[in-house]
Amino acid sequence: MCQVLTAPEHVVQQLSNKARFREFAEARGLLAFLPTHYTSADAAVYPCVLKAAEGAYGQGTSIVQSKAAVLASSAGAAATGNEWLLQELVRGKLEYATSLLCRDGTLLDAITTRYEYAADEYVWPDVKEIRTRRTSSRDIIQSHKAVMASFLDGYDGFCNFNYKLREDGTPCIFEVNTRIGADLACDVPASWLRAFFQKLDT
Repeated sequence: MCQVLTAPEHVVQQLSNKARFREFAEARGLLAFLPTHYTSADAAVYPCVLKAAEGAYGQGTSIVQSKAAVLASSAGAAATGNEWLLQELVRGKLEYATSLLCRDGTLLDAITTRYEYAADEYVWPDVKEIRTRRTSSRDIIQSHKAVMASFLDGYDGFCNFNYKLREDGTPCIFEVNTRIGADLACDVPASWLRAFFQKLDT
């Protein structure tokens, strides 16, 4: 028997579109868990990240060093509209990907993979990973799970959070992918992956 979990289209759109995701977080009082958003190229603190509202696997994302670089980019003057956004460049070599299985916003299972990169400032995949330091864990900090759960009210299915940790240990979430992430598909132990999918039967 095939088990399928699907979320309402508007819930998927709120999470997967990066511009709408910020609006969604703001409406729920969750902006503290996202990178700082800049309303214009003049207001931005450089270097910062220029990101397409729609895209995956780093497509349409770059580090920009100045207002002139923003205006010269493919986004141009539309960099802070509905199709593009400017946000804080969060530094640090460690990045986390947490895959979750949800039923109506309730977390059924979660696995986190920690990646370490060779630079403090980067846009994935344009950075070298130190693969020998990659680790996966099922023991996820409860406060981190609570933050992720607060974004997932009404969500059914698989999703993936990408984030770094602030100095105080709180997550700074870059995006939520409403699909099975490459971390779960490729980087976790096979036995964990089987157990993860078996939760569909619970």
